Formats: sequence, structure tokens, C-alpha cells
Amino acid sequence: REFAMRAPARALALTETQHDALALAIADAARATDDRARREADAKVLELKLGAIRDNVRASTLGRDVQGSQAGAGSGEFHKYREQRRRERARLEAMEAADAARVETEARARRAAAASEASEAKTAKNRAKRAKAKAKRAAKRRRGGGGATIGEAKADEEEDEEEEEAAALD
Repeated sequence: REFAMRAPARALALTETQHDALALAIADAARATDDRARREADAKVLELKLGAIRDNVRASTLGRDVQGSQAGAGSGEFHKYREQRRRERARLEAMEAADAARVETEARARRAAAASEASEAKTAKNRAKRAKAKAKRAAKRRRGGGGATIGEAKADEEEDEEEEEAAALD
């Protein structure tokens, strides 16, 4: 008699990104030529599978095989129960802290990007303003200056040099 191969009843449910990463890792393992590269690729495949298992398995182990403070519990059972409860609380608090830190980091990055963009816009506006003023002074000089004194012409030249240096720094 022939036995048909069938999928296990509890097949691992992968997200699309996990599935893609796993497919790439398996392909890398198949392409590996030397033993070390093959072992590293296999380790990556196993790590991805383990991560998928962790994501799919129920996280809480609280209350499993522990009687707690119920009737019939031995003297050590309650201490085991309290220890499990403490570990579970610590694990949940660590997960919440990591999530809060991730959210804060993302918010900080968004604020920094917005500030950088605003600063760049202001700098570009001021750069355009300086260029316009410089072009206006140059056009005035080409037309004959309109009676500027020697001191004013010298001050304009100094301003032009300063603006050129500032523009070079931008």
C-alpha cells in the first residue's frame, strides 16, 4: 500500500516577510560551496525557523503544572508559582519597555528629519535672498552705480566677499 505525504496538522504559519527571508536563507544554504558557508547558512535557516516558532507559540507559561495556592499544593509549589508569575511579569515589562523604546526612537527620528528639513528650507531661502541682493548690486554697478561713494563701494565689495564665503560654507 502507498502512503501519501501530507502536511503536518500543525504546520508553522509564517508571515510574508518571514517566508521570504526563509526562502532566501534556504537558497543561500543551497548555493554554499564550502562547509563553513553551508553551516552558517544552515544556522541562519534554523534561527529564522526558531523565530517563527517563537512568534507562533503561546508566550505565557504561567500556571502550567503548578498548583499555586490551591488546596493540595505542597510547600514548594506556591514558591514555584510565585517565581513563574514574577518571571512572566518581568518578561512582559521588558517587552513593553522595548516597544516603548522603539516607538520613542522612531518619534525622535521623525522629529530630527522634520527639523533638518525645516533648517534646510530656511537655509535655501536665505541663500536665494543673498543671491538676489548680490545680483541687484552687480546690476547697479554695471549701470554706473547711481552715485555711490568710494566708502560705500568698498563696503559693498566686502559684503560680496563675505556672502561668497558664506555661500561656499553652505
